[in-house]
Amino acid sequence: MQVRTTQILVNNLYKWGTETMNTKYALPMVLAGSVMLSGCWLDDDDDPITTSVRVLHASSDAPPVNVRVNGDVVVPGADYKQAAVLKPSAGLADIAVDGLLPGGQTATVISADGVSLRSDTSYDVIAVGKLANIEPLILNDTGERESADSVRLRVAHLSPVAQQAVDGPVEVYLTAAGDPLPDEASFSFSFKESVGPIEVPAGEYQIRVAIPGETPTVVYDSGSVPLAAGSDLLVGAVDNTTPETTPDGEGPVNNSPVSLIAVTSDGQVVELFDSNQQAGVRVVHNSSDAPPVAILVDDTVAIPSLAFPNVAPGADTNNYAVIADGSRNLKVSPASSENPLNSAVIDADVVFGQASAKTVIAVNLLDAIEPLVLEDSVRSIATQASLRVVHGAVEAGTVDVFLVPTAEGGAGATVLNAEVNAPTLNDFEFKTNTGYLPVAAGDYVVFITDQDGNELLKTGSVSLSSGGVYTAIARLAPEDEDNTAGLTVLDDFVMPPT
Repeated sequence: MQVRTTQILVNNLYKWGTETMNTKYALPMVLAGSVMLSGCWLDDDDDPITTSVRVLHASSDAPPVNVRVNGDVVVPGADYKQAAVLKPSAGLADIAVDGLLPGGQTATVISADGVSLRSDTSYDVIAVGKLANIEPLILNDTGERESADSVRLRVAHLSPVAQQAVDGPVEVYLTAAGDPLPDEASFSFSFKESVGPIEVPAGEYQIRVAIPGETPTVVYDSGSVPLAAGSDLLVGAVDNTTPETTPDGEGPVNNSPVSLIAVTSDGQVVELFDSNQQAGVRVVHNSSDAPPVAILVDDTVAIPSLAFPNVAPGADTNNYAVIADGSRNLKVSPASSENPLNSAVIDADVVFGQASAKTVIAVNLLDAIEPLVLEDSVRSIATQASLRVVHGAVEAGTVDVFLVPTAEGGAGATVLNAEVNAPTLNDFEFKTNTGYLPVAAGDYVVFITDQDGNELLKTGSVSLSSGGVYTAIARLAPEDEDNTAGLTVLDDFVMPPT
């Protein structure tokens, strides 16, 4: 199995703006999520003196974390690019960050004792760096706003991937939207360095990150970004963990190494991708009695023929076809049809966010064939294998799925021998999927049984590696008389072509 180091974290489209002079400045970005907490932890006074702390998870290969203050969990389960705003009492505090491991275990990855929090200062506490070198980056702001109508920015370089690609500082250009690249950068910084607070007038801006040189090489371009008056933003350049796409089978497109996230003063996290980054799609034929099919995107044939149980453009990680973001119409027609537009057995509109990647699965029998659309992720998490299981076998009905260590479920083992293990997935229904489950690295055997305990599938030993991302789709297995069900495997289960 090949373990890759990229992953995607793409969520719902979010629009953020405020009303100023009867004009709404709307900033469309991708919501990475936020946790809003408030409280006191340093004394029991009825009216304690407080401060403000923004906490941000910016370690791209680290698992979700709990943030503890003086031993108490105040931010549970924050994932990469998620943030929290805390309103603690001023004084001394012990701050710790615990990574969440498979099986419900935790491991402390950051510990900072005796942190002094002043009432006249606001703080940003950022978990930064790859997991092996994770550390806290603490920024503070003691200044007053120069103007209530300005945009106040703190900007930080939080991307170790970019630092590896550029041995030295990068240049950042903040210009009016559409302006050419000026002769001088607005500022430059290296990994873990920050700039600000700085204030700029509200308006339309363009943010570009470049490798220094006689002619700077732009590696990130935000396009036009409206910034609203009164905003107070922490802006971080973080590792871009979204999937790469493959146009016409010509090879991968290299995404920008970074995306930008902006954390608002109330803890909302929004993400800006490079303006040139597109969406991706792959298609799985999982209807056992359907003939080979053609796939059409917006009434143009994209895949002329795909037979059960194959995947196009490919099953390995990052093997996605480019598709324009927005609402796209997908049709599935018999490959033999002379007029695929008028013979579609699936006709569905699917919304693709910028930098998103989806797997579209044709499921059910031919007379009821339908699309099952999955949002994909390829982010590698160093402490776990990320396993997603999809029930795509209508013939199997509701099933139980056992993931059994090979030592217990190997050669000659039966489900009865493995019954000491509770089902990993109990009462698993057709068209449902698990999301990406954290699984300890190791060798496993997969059993699928019906509701009466009859074995439908037993795999050989399957290796799952830390950092790997795996997808398995249950289907009919006509090629294997010993099993009623089979598996179509994707992502790091599949070695890419050489």
